Amino acid sequence: MYPTTTQYDNSIYAPARTITGRVTFVIVDVTAAGDILSITTSTESTISNKSQLSNNVRSTTYNLATLETDRFLLDGSFSFPDDTIVNNGEMGYVSDILCDSAGTFSPSIDIVFVFNGPHSSVGITITFDVFNDEYAEDFTVTAYDASDVVIETVTVVGNTESIVSALGQLADYKKITIEITKWNVGDRRARIVEVDFGIIQVYTDDSLIRFGLIEEMNPISATLPSPEFDFTVDNSEKLFNILNPVGFYAYLQERQPIYAELGVDIGAGVIEWVPVGEYLLSEWTSDQGSLTASFTARTNLDVLANFDYEQLTTVSRSLKALAVAVFAICGITNYDIDIALDSITTNSLAKKTNCKNVLQMIAIAGIANIFVTRDNVITLKQIPTPLGVADDVIDFDNIYQEPKIVLEPPVKQVEVTYWTDLSTSAIDTVTSGETLGDVLKLEGNTLINTSARATAVANWILAQKAYRAKYQINWRGNPAHELGDVIDIENSFGSDMSAFITKRNMTYQGYLQGQTEAHGAVN
Repeated sequence: MYPTTTQYDNSIYAPARTITGRVTFVIVDVTAAGDILSITTSTESTISNKSQLSNNVRSTTYNLATLETDRFLLDGSFSFPDDTIVNNGEMGYVSDILCDSAGTFSPSIDIVFVFNGPHSSVGITITFDVFNDEYAEDFTVTAYDASDVVIETVTVVGNTESIVSALGQLADYKKITIEITKWNVGDRRARIVEVDFGIIQVYTDDSLIRFGLIEEMNPISATLPSPEFDFTVDNSEKLFNILNPVGFYAYLQERQPIYAELGVDIGAGVIEWVPVGEYLLSEWTSDQGSLTASFTARTNLDVLANFDYEQLTTVSRSLKALAVAVFAICGITNYDIDIALDSITTNSLAKKTNCKNVLQMIAIAGIANIFVTRDNVITLKQIPTPLGVADDVIDFDNIYQEPKIVLEPPVKQVEVTYWTDLSTSAIDTVTSGETLGDVLKLEGNTLINTSARATAVANWILAQKAYRAKYQINWRGNPAHELGDVIDIENSFGSDMSAFITKRNMTYQGYLQGQTEAHGAVN
């Protein structure tokens, strides 16, 4: 369960609650940051790292004290810089030159990005000193093509924001320059934390029509459904219309980042935000008749299906090491693998298939579940049985109607095939003691290589299938819940029922509704 304050816990289940939504849409050229050939700047301060200007981090680690006016306050708002530069974390670019008392830089502060290939974006977004709300008032952005000919120049005068987008039709550029001529505070160095090659649109309740999330986890990893997030925004200004020559449509790309949040008023107008998730754009459409635009986004789990895996000779290694290798094939770095998989060995054998299938085989062989966290981390985790202490309680005060309970068929036997090589196999069988029920067969997982491992997998499947009471709850919802959380569910006929969450469906359209599925034992 996502950590929240006591005030949040009280407010989310209050009889009357106020919830607000926010979606941040990063409309950038998704390959530009990784294609930078060089970054040249005006002379840097000793407390600066220009290489951090395009690493997708938009805040500094510390608010570092310097000898500039009012930047050495002993009120706890500043931290002393470390002599070892790397220990200062995220710094971004800090100029060596200070502006005069009126904020004017003479000479100007210049930053130049050169790319290997051409890129296109509807302007750029610059994150200045958000910590102290300091920024360039006057600056110019210029885009150049491969022949060093100016494509477009965007001049900003009188800026008042520490994060600002300079809008322009920047098509097929190979160089971007930023020239800062005036800062909003005198006697200051210029500070830029991040440059995004595109714009960042933030949609709140005045422009956000709705959003929805579906995410689920199969108890025995029999399927690998990817979370899906969709949202609709006001398009009355026609920025997403395909025929608008100065709109955004031409610059939409698959895998542009999307960040969704829900906020709860915890009193006195204070909003506590809970991240719903981080997603990657996959589909979009402009809804002409209703003056809205709709978008669908998914996660890195979908990427795995685009890459192949084949291993025809034995390579002995742990399931964790194999999972790391699979993620490396796909270029995925945001993953979390249960340490328990480090002690389970496989011969890595598999006929040609895609990496998503291999990851599923790893999870089953490692008796683990697969899900994607709210920060887009693909997670392989062993969920303990029996269930532990409940993370939360869903009671009748928050349920629209008593939960529906569906009893899945009992399982009387599980047969798991193990493979000593790709052509030699045997079967291990485990029975549950039930006289009636299904017989489940797991046949094609060539990462299961011993009788002992096959027996462990069979026992795990039996244990998971014992949670055959599926609860379907239509209720007010809580965005802090996560897949795998244990919940107690109130019922009319006795003590609360304990189950773990296997599916979440949230819809926000000025108010929040939730549908939760959870699996528990038959009481």
